[in-house]
Amino acid sequence: MPSSDFGPKLNLVLKAFSMSRGRLAAELKVDKSLVGRWVAGAVTPSAHNLTALTGLMAKRVQGFSMLDWDLGLNALAERLGVDAAVLTRDAAANGDAVAGLDVPARLIETARNETARRGHGFEGFWNGTRLAFTRPGEFLHDVLMIRKQNGILHMRWGNSAYECRGPLLQLAGQLHGILIDGSDDSILFCLLNGVNMPQVDVMDGLFMAIAKDGPQTPASAACLLERRGNLSGDAQQDDSRYDEMKREAFLWEPAAVPQHVRDHLLRDTGPRAFAEGGDLFLRTPLARSMSRGSPRS
Repeated sequence: MPSSDFGPKLNLVLKAFSMSRGRLAAELKVDKSLVGRWVAGAVTPSAHNLTALTGLMAKRVQGFSMLDWDLGLNALAERLGVDAAVLTRDAAANGDAVAGLDVPARLIETARNETARRGHGFEGFWNGTRLAFTRPGEFLHDVLMIRKQNGILHMRWGNSAYECRGPLLQLAGQLHGILIDGSDDSILFCLLNGVNMPQVDVMDGLFMAIAKDGPQTPASAACLLERRGNLSGDAQQDDSRYDEMKREAFLWEPAAVPQHVRDHLLRDTGPRAFAEGGDLFLRTPLARSMSRGSPRS
């Protein structure tokens, strides 16, 4: 099953049995961080670990089997003898409903309200362009998928070399992405200028991560996201389409990056630029934003 489907189910199991991630990790003899990645949807358990987890569940729920993991969230809750809606509300009230992060409940509630009101406009497939941290002067071609999960926007962001995923919180008109790279457990962030339109077509902002170089250098770059297509509504089909597009993406051919995009992403910052009326630090103000939308939904 897709990791994005397994995470909420495992979280439901933990809540249903008042079990901490640390306790589950100890019983399965795995690292606690691995359980966190399962809950966050970064990865799914290996066949060995899923078998062990299923056996653990069978001791608590008579007849529980591997097939039960294929149930929908509500059906799984019924199988466990709990109310999924109550558990979801409790998680939101405790401020821990977003990818296992301790996010204040008021922020989650604000993000949920914003997502319910205009989150649909951000859902879809996107082409991403940003500077490559380890290849000076070259531009990375990323592919993104944004869709709602449990009332919050979630994002998959990657190319043929890597992938990160996590929640994309709508707050104060902007989007705040907290993404995990499952290959090395690093955390990436993106801050995007939002658009109050029925459909968002272009977004820009900042992308921050640890560069994949020897010293693991903290780095930040301006980024541009351009809509590539809409979701089908079938989660499995959309996951497959995203995976196919991601496999073909890595570096943009130099001629494929238009000059106005280069000009927008290549920023001259620092004391000299500031003295000449430019920016002292890297930023993407709304006055110079390329973010835009359209009236079609």
